[in-house]
Amino acid sequence: LPVALPRPRPPAGARQASRTVSAVAAPIKVPPPPRKGRLLTGAMIGLAIAGGAYVSTTDEATFCGWLFKSTELVNPLFALLDAEFAHRLAVSAAAHGFVPREKRPDPPVLGIEVWGRNFTNPIGLAAGFDKNAEAVEGLLGLGFGFVEVGSVTPQPQEGNPKPRIFRLKEHGAVVNRCGFNSEGIVVVAKRLGAQHGKRKMEETSSSSDVKQGGKAGPGILGVNLGKNKTSEDAGADYVQGVHSLSQYADYLVINVSSPNTPGLRQLQGRKQLKELVKKVQDARDEMQWAEDGPPPLLVKVAPDLSKQDLEDIAAVTYWTKALFFMLFDSW
Repeated sequence: LPVALPRPRPPAGARQASRTVSAVAAPIKVPPPPRKGRLLTGAMIGLAIAGGAYVSTTDEATFCGWLFKSTELVNPLFALLDAEFAHRLAVSAAAHGFVPREKRPDPPVLGIEVWGRNFTNPIGLAAGFDKNAEAVEGLLGLGFGFVEVGSVTPQPQEGNPKPRIFRLKEHGAVVNRCGFNSEGIVVVAKRLGAQHGKRKMEETSSSSDVKQGGKAGPGILGVNLGKNKTSEDAGADYVQGVHSLSQYADYLVINVSSPNTPGLRQLQGRKQLKELVKKVQDARDEMQWAEDGPPPLLVKVAPDLSKQDLEDIAAVTYWTKALFFMLFDSW
């Protein structure tokens, strides 16, 4: 007889991957913070936002100084909140301009050209923070050399059941098993289209003859593509992402590394990966592109590959020619 088993919290230092089991898994129940703590946190965050709105009307030095000092007070209060809710607050703050803005240009020595794209500095924000392209302008304004949004799936999906983000306080780290929670291509395309249009207007009105940054702002914008959890045709999902979002991206990423989406890592096999990359390359190349050409294509693979896996990926790299791989993941 099937037995209902509780779903354990992931141990410290380990990643909890999604698994399909025949038993019915009971959801993890994490007690909410005390009511007093929630009220205090809400009040302090409200005061911080109100103070930021006021101070933002002053000069830049005063605003940035106030904002950095306020984090010393706000950060401990964030620990009283659910980890995912705290993440949402951070994204919202960046989306609405409650973050400092770096206006000083990067020193030329930090600049680097990769894939035909000019990065003003090599420090960037990987996919997973701004999954739905809500805060691209605010995050690039912090001074990152690049910001990568996503992973974006064709259809909206909620991802894995909550709670799905866990703090490892003793390691100063966070473990997630979000499972590609995404608002979908339509929503993300609308946001990136608006940002791209704003960027084009800025370039038109600028007196400078030299284009700085990428398609979305002062830094390079990457778009990370994923597949829907219930999709039976992964290739079609990635092709749809290319057709809808590649015109807004300085580079594209195919994500086949997440352990939180059933069957995704199977796409890292030699035959499967070669077929997938060929489909995506063909979809990209059949589109109309300006003088700067199509965005370079990267594949995000897992960091814990075997020697045989690495040999298979090297073979796919040879077969597909100008293809670059990202050998890291969020843990």
